[in-house]
Amino acid sequence: MRLSEQYVKQFNADLGELSLNLVGENHWRRFAANKIVSIQNTLGKKKVLFIEKPVERIEIQISGEPKAFVIQKGVIKDDFSWIKDVLKSFSQKNKVEYKD
Repeated sequence: MRLSEQYVKQFNADLGELSLNLVGENHWRRFAANKIVSIQNTLGKKKVLFIEKPVERIEIQISGEPKAFVIQKGVIKDDFSWIKDVLKSFSQKNKVEYKD
């Protein structure tokens, strides 16, 4: 994990708001849908022993935040395909750009 990114351990997306619980923090951060610039599927790298393997992730860009919030497969407990479906639905309902 790169320190410049903010990794999400739990999230909740409903009623026009995205709530994120970050690794290393105990409180939830809440963002109105109109503050979310984009949600994007990307590939990151995860070190496994001496090699790097590609890992699925979702980057959430929020207006006024210097760094992206990252939901990475393996960091978050929930099923990753379910997470993608929930965020895709949230972005469609709230007119947020979603990039596959």
